[in-house]
Amino acid sequence: MIPNTDIYHKALRLAAWAHYGQVTKFGDPYITHPVAAAAEVTAAVMAGEEADIDLACVVALLHDVVEKSDVTLKSIRKDFGKAVADGVDAMSKNPQLPKEEQLRDSLMRILEQPKEIAMAKLADRISSMLPPPEGWPKEKIETITGNALMVLQMLGDASPFLQKRLKKKIKFYQSVLKSRE
Repeated sequence: MIPNTDIYHKALRLAAWAHYGQVTKFGDPYITHPVAAAAEVTAAVMAGEEADIDLACVVALLHDVVEKSDVTLKSIRKDFGKAVADGVDAMSKNPQLPKEEQLRDSLMRILEQPKEIAMAKLADRISSMLPPPEGWPKEKIETITGNALMVLQMLGDASPFLQKRLKKKIKFYQSVLKSRE
């Protein structure tokens, strides 16, 4: 499938605007995170996985805009359609829930969506697991690893390619934990 580069560019522009001035937990411009997630999805499709690349990439690009900016689901629905808005909504954590329940709730809602949304979440998790800086506390690395294991367990079957990529990231984080004991 050939991706619709116009819709990709439209989503990229919105994500860049929404995340302007924001930085990742690694200190990078925030836009690098959703772009990397979209690249992971693209790699999975290029490796032969069947998926609606436009849906998966656009949701990967926009997955944090509702949580981290004043962009609304209503505007996403208007500009990108119901499927994208539903995917972004499923990937957005519910701030009404206790923090420890938010990820599982989101994953349960993702399971109700087309597999492309699960692919976007797997790609999101992969792209947020860069090598942990030396100064990070062990507890932070353990939390990230535990959350990644939950994502892998609940969504891994949506994409063998992304499942394999996430397993490698988890093993790396586990080795970092072991080396810091």
